[in-house]
Amino acid sequence: MALMRLIRRHVVGNASFWGLIEYGSGPLVALAALPVLLRQLDTTGFGQYAMILAVAGFGNLANLGAAVTATKLVAEKAHEPGGAYRGAGVASALIFCALGAVALVTLVVTAMLAGIWPDAHFGNAPLYTLLPAALAVYLAQQTDQLYAGALKGRERFPAIALSECGGRLGAMALACLAAWLTHSALWTAAAQGTGLLLSAGVKMLVFARGEHHYWVKPIPDRAAMAAAFQFSRWSWLHGVSTLAFGSLDRVVVGSLMGPTALALYAVGVQVGQITHTASVAVFQKAMPRVNRLRVSPPYPGAAGEEIRRLTRWNLVLSAGATLLLLALSQPLLALMLGAANAAGHQLTFDLLILASGVLSMNAAAHFSLLGLGNGRAVALLNGLGGVAMLVLMVVLAGPAGQNAAAIGRMAYAAVTLAAIGLALRESREPLPPTASIATR
Repeated sequence: MALMRLIRRHVVGNASFWGLIEYGSGPLVALAALPVLLRQLDTTGFGQYAMILAVAGFGNLANLGAAVTATKLVAEKAHEPGGAYRGAGVASALIFCALGAVALVTLVVTAMLAGIWPDAHFGNAPLYTLLPAALAVYLAQQTDQLYAGALKGRERFPAIALSECGGRLGAMALACLAAWLTHSALWTAAAQGTGLLLSAGVKMLVFARGEHHYWVKPIPDRAAMAAAFQFSRWSWLHGVSTLAFGSLDRVVVGSLMGPTALALYAVGVQVGQITHTASVAVFQKAMPRVNRLRVSPPYPGAAGEEIRRLTRWNLVLSAGATLLLLALSQPLLALMLGAANAAGHQLTFDLLILASGVLSMNAAAHFSLLGLGNGRAVALLNGLGGVAMLVLMVVLAGPAGQNAAAIGRMAYAAVTLAAIGLALRESREPLPPTASIATR
């Protein structure tokens, strides 16, 4: 009994523990699937697959922050009878409107590209065929995030983590099966999108059953949707700024350096992402905690003290994890690409790991700034970092070759480190307790 109470106190109710499972399951499953996908698709096919996922990221131009918006609307109304379900319904209506707009634009562009430039290819695949596959992945991703956000608004962290882990595992299993059966990047991406859509359905059902329903009905309440949009605008700006980090960078690398270089870039980023994802999982709690300490401090300076403590731990843990990955980078690269394909790529691979490690150092500061109400700074820093990254990739592609991709990634990480200084400075300044993330 004592053991069960200990587990319940330190594991079942620990947001950081479930956050590690939630955020860590995706990168770890993707990392485990990389050797299978590389061998079944070869480097050219895997480069095409990476390009499809990159193009899917362009949907962020209309991304209203599905997870964050659903979390906010559900959490705000959770104390009212039926309020959580209504909040999820309003969030669904708002997000589905945005997704419909993205789908319409993508299909129009696909038709225009097929008619105007049918001979354009990336590898051996017609360029216009990549867009529908990317659209399917994007729509499934956003729907999955929407219902994950609804569960988070209800603070059902174990349910989120377990469904996220199962969903990512199922989606990548379907992708690997499609790669094995078809050796086609298009079918592999479509299978992954199908898996994500199934994961979204499970999350919706888990949330709905908790509210005594079987599904979440979109509620097109214009006033409530307009209010939600006011909150979502900074999430939208942040989503746009992440285009550079998750999509444009891959487009630049693929177009200037070819599918093989893009495959190496995708693998290096995926391995380095382990450190970044772990930092996000551990320090995501900074946002609600700092916000609570700012609004209702138990003593003067409590929020600032918490920010400094979390930032110190973030720096220590990120540095240690990065050094460990660098020590293992040579066998990891050989495992991912195969010994023959890994030759001559070690420096680029190590630089990509280092860049992700540096980026992970600002996780606590990132969430602390959101807790302090400064979502604008987070979005602007990401935007500036993305511009610096893309400029260096383009300018250095000739003289530095594929290393330009890693150098640009380092520039992104360096710029966003300014979040640490900004968070520490703001933590020392008295802030009005009524300030909110939605209005700053």
